[in-house]
Amino acid sequence: MLDPHPLAFMRLPFDLLVALDSRGFHYALQPVHHLVRLVHILAMAVFFGGVAMLDLRLLGWARPLSMRALAQALLPWIYWSFGICFATGLLLFFYDPVHVGSHGYFVPKLLLILLGSILAVAYRRTRFHLAFVESTSMPASARVAGTISLLLWTGVIVCSCLNTEAAPKVFLR
Repeated sequence: MLDPHPLAFMRLPFDLLVALDSRGFHYALQPVHHLVRLVHILAMAVFFGGVAMLDLRLLGWARPLSMRALAQALLPWIYWSFGICFATGLLLFFYDPVHVGSHGYFVPKLLLILLGSILAVAYRRTRFHLAFVESTSMPASARVAGTISLLLWTGVIVCSCLNTEAAPKVFLR
């Protein structure tokens, strides 16, 4: 039977997911699974909040704020929260890889995380210093990077939300 999901071609192979499944790990994590999920969600909120504030500043919002001061204040929070999201995300995946990996938007979420991370590293190493120049407006590269970054990380959140609940089967009147 064909999968009607439009992104079905992006799903991880079922045999791979079964091979990654470890009931021992599942049972060991089960008593604290809800806490791991809570930490993951809170870290994601801190991460996205920091990224959004930095990206909005790159877009030119809140011009009175110094980009350098804002980046110095936010980047440690962004790095730490990303690390926590990554670690807890791995724990949640290996808790039940068959269930989590079978979600229709799981692979797109991973691809968006990868693209967002590549953009952040590439921009930070090449053009980020230009945003520190105090001028009347941000350089075009900063506005483009900020826009793409906001879209990518928002896409991660959207994919996460779409993975948690199935689409309603019927509409109540």
